[in-house]
Amino acid sequence: MKRVFAGTAIFILLVCCAGCDQDALDLFPDSPGALICWTEIRTSPRPLRMHFLKVSLEAEQIEVVALPADDPDAAGPAESQLAKPADLFRKFQALAAVNANAFSGLNEDKGSVPAWFEGLPVNVHGMVVSQGATISPVESGRTAFWLDSSGRPHIGNPGTGDSVAEAVSDWFSPLLVDSRIVPDRADRALHPRTALGYDESGAWLLLVVVDGRQRGFSEGVTLYELAQILRSHGCSQSINLDGGGSSIMLIEEPGKEMRTLNSPSDKAHRPVPVMLGVRKAAGF
Repeated sequence: MKRVFAGTAIFILLVCCAGCDQDALDLFPDSPGALICWTEIRTSPRPLRMHFLKVSLEAEQIEVVALPADDPDAAGPAESQLAKPADLFRKFQALAAVNANAFSGLNEDKGSVPAWFEGLPVNVHGMVVSQGATISPVESGRTAFWLDSSGRPHIGNPGTGDSVAEAVSDWFSPLLVDSRIVPDRADRALHPRTALGYDESGAWLLLVVVDGRQRGFSEGVTLYELAQILRSHGCSQSINLDGGGSSIMLIEEPGKEMRTLNSPSDKAHRPVPVMLGVRKAAGF
C-alpha cells in the first residue's frame, strides 16, 4: 500500500495484480499527490501492461484541458488536423496527456487502407471544447466527458444552459454508468485501449492506457475488461476513448524531458487531432 497526500485529501493506492508494479511517480511535487502516475503489469488473464494517471480535480495548481490541433481551414469543413502527440503536449505545456477522440479523414473511403499522417484535415468524432471554445459539436451516438466552469466533471451531453469549459468524447460506448458496467461481456475483441473515469464524489479523474497487440508483452483488453479495471480502481463513471494505434500516454517528470509512458502498438506515435491533458494552472 502506498499513501500519497494531496492537500487535505489522502489518496490510497492499492495495487492488487499478478506480476511486477512500478512505484507511483509524483508529476507535480508543488502539490504533492495532485498528479501521480504508475504502471501495473499483469500476467493473468494474459500479459498486460496498464498505465494510470490520477488527477486531483480539487487541486487549484493544476487543470485538466483538451489539447486540440489547429483548425487547418478556418471556416472550411475540417474541424482539426492530425498532429504529433508530442507537439500537442509541448504546445499546451502539459504535464501529462493521453489521446482522446476518434477521427476520420474528410473524404475517407471505407474500403481503403487508412492513411494517417501529420497535417491531414479531419472530422473529430464527438464533442471537443477547449478553454470554452467549441472545436467539435455534440454528435449523435457519442457520449461526452466535460468539465463545467467550476471544474466539476460530467459524463453525458450538456444541456443548453450548461457552461462547458473542457470536453472530449467517447468511442463505441460508455464503460461505467453509476458503477454499472455497460459493454457486453460476450465481446472478445482485444485491443490497446484508452479510457477515463472519475469517482462518485468527483474529486479525482483517472486516465488509463492499456497496451495491446504485442504478443507476450501486452495483448490488450476487451471493453468489458476495461470497465472492470476502471471500477476496480474506484471509478463510478467512465467512458472509452479512441484506442488501437492511437493509444498513448505522455508524461513529464520534474526536471526531465517528456517521455512516452506506454508502448504504442505501432511502435511510433500516431498523429491525433486532440488529446486530454493536465497542465499547471494560470497564476501558479
